[in-house]
Amino acid sequence: MGEELLGGRYRLVRLIGRGGMGAVHEAVDTGLDRRVAVKRLLAAGGPDSGSTALRRFQREAQALARISHPGVVHVYDSGVHEGTPYIVMELLDGVGPAALVEGHGPLPPALAAEIGLGMCRALAAAHTAGVLHRDVKPTNVTVTRAGRVVLQDFGLARLAEEQAITQAGALLGTPQYMAPELIRGELPGPEVDLYGLGACLYLMLTGTLPLGADAVDVGVLVERAVGPGIPRLAERHGSGIPHALAHLVDTLCGQEADRRPAAADVEGLLAGLPTADDQRALRELVARCVREQAVEFVYSPPAQDSSVPEVLDWAAIPGPVPATPDAHRPLTLSDGTLQMMLSGMTADNARSRQREAVNLVLRGDLQEAVRMLTAVAQVCASALGPDHPTTLTSQYWQAVCLARLGAGAEALELFSRVNTRTEQRRGRDHD
Repeated sequence: MGEELLGGRYRLVRLIGRGGMGAVHEAVDTGLDRRVAVKRLLAAGGPDSGSTALRRFQREAQALARISHPGVVHVYDSGVHEGTPYIVMELLDGVGPAALVEGHGPLPPALAAEIGLGMCRALAAAHTAGVLHRDVKPTNVTVTRAGRVVLQDFGLARLAEEQAITQAGALLGTPQYMAPELIRGELPGPEVDLYGLGACLYLMLTGTLPLGADAVDVGVLVERAVGPGIPRLAERHGSGIPHALAHLVDTLCGQEADRRPAAADVEGLLAGLPTADDQRALRELVARCVREQAVEFVYSPPAQDSSVPEVLDWAAIPGPVPATPDAHRPLTLSDGTLQMMLSGMTADNARSRQREAVNLVLRGDLQEAVRMLTAVAQVCASALGPDHPTTLTSQYWQAVCLARLGAGAEALELFSRVNTRTEQRRGRDHD
């Protein structure tokens, strides 16, 4: 029996992440032979949460369909499969601002302003289309290897002409990046998105969370957000941040919503900064971060857990994923997800996945290829042996990925290891 296709077309490959409303999978569009991201609705909670989640899910699809801009994730399709709604979107490569900060500390003002400018252009397009994002934060932004800044996850979006969808007692969003008026329950306007932009710029410029890393309790975060607020950048001496940029961030993060400039005005201010024109440096930083993630993934992959059930379908990766929406962790396979993938893979479908991964390498989808090849190599080493041709072939293509990502020394070491094992195998075969 063949693998089940979502909507008769999309084959799920791996779980990327899970939030309060939906789970996002990497998938293959079998009709067009391309990789996509598929978001599926997960209704949970009280008696009314299912209908509320469904309305928000539908609103997200409508919001994305309204906006046509390179800075907003593209939506390709939507539908319902066995009663579960889904949205099909482009699959983004690259990393988020939080991963850049985690790996390299505060960003140079030029690069932070470049990312902020891309975010601002996306917000301007959304606001022009009558869409409020309402959840602007670093984990909802991706900077691709081509330097494209993309805003995603419109799960809390609101259309200008529609009433807000609310739940009693629910705080929707992330307090570290939520505008104080949104926390107070006031009717949101475009200014809430500009506050989120300012808070993201604060993180990128300082390397610290806007309301402090010591505030792990939501109540403390809320008190700080509606009280003293985000510390002023203009008062930080010796930071190296241009005064105009620091003043802009302070204005965006201010308590007074009516004093925050519109997205189009912020775009003009950022574009006018002498530091805000460094696409090449941004691409180099993203490439470096992607390279470091790939090396870590190849050389220090999550260990296989023998306690995971042995019979699991590769295409259906169920189970809970740790909810860390604001963790500064790269968007990679979680340990649990990789373990499930490993336990559900046989030698036969590992070879099939290996061929699929090689095609990704040849197409230049190196981040996805590294993840898949790592899972295949682990399964084959365990089931077939470290010297089996399928294991060695997977490791060879892992080395190709590292080389193409610029990790020459690590790639050479892996090539050498594969070559040594191959020669040893040939010697044993000839004995």
